[in-house]
Amino acid sequence: MGGPSPWPFVGREPAVAQFDEALAGQQCQALIVHGSQGAGKSRLVQVCRERAEGRGHAAGRAVPVYGNPVPLASLAHLLPPGSRAGDPVALFRAAREALTEECASGATGKRFVLVADDLDGLDEASASLVGQLREAGALFLVGTVTSLPSLGPAAYALQANGAARRVDLAGFDERQVADVMRQALGGPVEPRTAALMHRTSGGNARCLREFVRASLDGGSLVHDGESWTLVSDVPAAPLLAELLERRLAGVGPETRRTLDRIALCQPVEAAGLSGSAMDELERLDLVTATRDGRRESVSLKHPAHEKVLRSLIPSSARRRILNEEAELVASHGARRLTDKIRIASWQLAATGSADPDTLLRAATLARRTQDFRQVRELSKAACRDSEELLPRLLLAESLYELGDLDSAREVFEDAASRADCELDRLLVALGRARLLAWGFIDGEKALEVSAEAMERIGEPAYRDVLTAVRGAVFMAFGRPQEALQALHGLSLDGNCMAGLFGKGPRAAALVATGSAKRGLVLAREAYDERLGLEDSLGVPHPVQYLNTVMFALEEEGRLDEAWRTGEEGWAEALAGDAAGAQAWTAAALARCALLRGRPQEARRWASQAVSVASRNSLVGTLHMALARKAEAAALLRDVPAARKALDACEGLPQWGAFRCELPLGRAWSAAAQGNVQESRKVLWEAVASARAAGHRASESRLLTDIARLGDATGAAGPLLEIRRSMDGALVAARAAYVSALADGHARRLLESARLLAGAGASLPAAEAAASAAVQFGRDGEQRAATAAGNLALSLQQRCAGASTPGLSALGVAKHLTAREAEIARLVCAGLTNAEVAEAVTISKRTVDNHVQNIYRKLGVSSRRALRAEYLRQEFA
Repeated sequence: MGGPSPWPFVGREPAVAQFDEALAGQQCQALIVHGSQGAGKSRLVQVCRERAEGRGHAAGRAVPVYGNPVPLASLAHLLPPGSRAGDPVALFRAAREALTEECASGATGKRFVLVADDLDGLDEASASLVGQLREAGALFLVGTVTSLPSLGPAAYALQANGAARRVDLAGFDERQVADVMRQALGGPVEPRTAALMHRTSGGNARCLREFVRASLDGGSLVHDGESWTLVSDVPAAPLLAELLERRLAGVGPETRRTLDRIALCQPVEAAGLSGSAMDELERLDLVTATRDGRRESVSLKHPAHEKVLRSLIPSSARRRILNEEAELVASHGARRLTDKIRIASWQLAATGSADPDTLLRAATLARRTQDFRQVRELSKAACRDSEELLPRLLLAESLYELGDLDSAREVFEDAASRADCELDRLLVALGRARLLAWGFIDGEKALEVSAEAMERIGEPAYRDVLTAVRGAVFMAFGRPQEALQALHGLSLDGNCMAGLFGKGPRAAALVATGSAKRGLVLAREAYDERLGLEDSLGVPHPVQYLNTVMFALEEEGRLDEAWRTGEEGWAEALAGDAAGAQAWTAAALARCALLRGRPQEARRWASQAVSVASRNSLVGTLHMALARKAEAAALLRDVPAARKALDACEGLPQWGAFRCELPLGRAWSAAAQGNVQESRKVLWEAVASARAAGHRASESRLLTDIARLGDATGAAGPLLEIRRSMDGALVAARAAYVSALADGHARRLLESARLLAGAGASLPAAEAAASAAVQFGRDGEQRAATAAGNLALSLQQRCAGASTPGLSALGVAKHLTAREAEIARLVCAGLTNAEVAEAVTISKRTVDNHVQNIYRKLGVSSRRALRAEYLRQEFA
């Protein structure tokens, strides 16, 4: 694919609406669009012209001219022959008559619309004439402005008039970038790719377009079968490089050297830069200055320029600039936290080596900020010139965080041979246990590593850390009861290191076993302590702690807050481009979206988790993500996609704090194919697994879905028992719903719908309201039935695309009994009467009778007609 074409017009709807309003009102004479170069001003005013012509207005375009143009050059093609600037009165009269004639064929009240793309390009005579015609009401001006200081007097007056409406065209936000790319590429774009493209382009429309095209041409932007994804860095775009070179054509050598220095080393201290060069760069609007205390620093104003400028700097000049900047910052004392990292990085990039102590300090500081790519490069260089253990631990951990598991294992083995004290052995054991449990999904081996280290370590504080790690491994495999047993009696307050490793797992285990409130307090405490940690070697990424906060909020019935927390975690994971953190967080957002009843969002985030996990060999997270993707696809009735995701799960290890929930994808896929009996069987087996592990939160979710799939009577008792031992609002709402569904109690169903909606669980809330509507109708309470049905429909609208048995009550099922509705769904899914009988465990004759009753109630006489009626009412 050579590039997206045509480039879509997206995200400018508010500006177009302002144009429509301004043109329709007689008080407004102009719409002036302000924005930076490449913001999309030209495309916007062209769309405005097309809309005006579509409404019967005549339109034309002023031609931008530069230098010393002939007077009226911008409007010559619109003026009568012989028009001259020397007689302003005659010129105005002739121009007005010509424009009036253009509009004569239109309806009354139509104005001539003049598009002036770049008011700075109008010659002064043309700008003055446009101003006179606009004041006389002979035309409506649509103009663009990039820089106010460069405008001539007449052009400035055009945009400063009180009758002109101003529109400031900002860059696209991240969501708009994703939307533009989706439309341009003809398919969804993974969130990580949209975020990186937004960061690189700064939301500028032109830069985005060129970076996308360059990425396609260079093979770094590919379609992975599900969505468009970046598999390597965004390359510099040739057109952007040409435009920037043209913009810099007149600058002096000192200014160019200063700009190159800023591009390579930003932020750069202003005190060390040439004043004249800075003046010139500021006039070109290329740099911006910020002050932090007494230090003033200079950076490039637009993020796209960094990538483009760096690609234009010759390698010899690059080495010279980096060496000079490293020496300069070092001579000033390298007082800031980031200075040591920058010096080491510059020396490494310039010469391929640096002082080992400097590299090690820089790698340690980069580890503190979760910049694992930089940790990898710095620690790898340090290992070449040092036999110490620490750089190898840093390198192994960074390789693990970036998804290179095999290399991480090799480096950990090397590090283990260099451990010569108890602290060294502890640090090696921590790293290896994390790699085995979270990377290779070998929990038993991880526990063995911890046990072996315990035999060789006598320091009580270190032994507490190993005990905490044991609890963390149990929780990583969805065994909260064993996690709590391992952590029982362990003080997590007096020992900072043990607390860092143990508080997160204990919080997750508390939430999983029913203590959501205590778990939430502890999870937040663990996250705050992790953020405040300076020496974080071996400690999990902060988002792992934030995911526990997210889980606790979900069980507390605060799903919307949990979602926002997950978005914060995604931003943190993306900042350092840590593969594991990204995959976990995307999978957590997919689960939260499923709980909220948003299958399209769930599918998007599950696909993102699949993409990251598969690229980085994170097999445990991959299984989790694929299962959630299958569940989301099944809820959207996309059976082929659900099957494909489930097939991809074959052979992958079952892992994660929610390991018991993995069968949900298979269960909902079976239900989407009409095999509800099989789906309930799968879920009952999963319930037994969750109960054995003591994971009451997962068990409550599984039981709720069993009820949603038709066995509310069987699920109600166990769920009520769980409810008595859990303090979260979500399980309370679930229990209320399933109990009311089992009893067929309309008012309790309606109340449970409101409880679920209040928790943020829109899809089960819609199903509860739909069931209430049916039950009210059977009870003869039509007004209440209508109100419940309206509530169900409003809740269903939040669940775009979701289709479940519970929602079918809004369609044909409202005319049928519960058994008839179930049989109708199976028949419409393509099952024969014999297959239906087997699925619902009744005789074929009974199914035959039910089918005839369904035909009679719905006024149809065949399976094809039944399916058509079912779909018609469901989609209505």
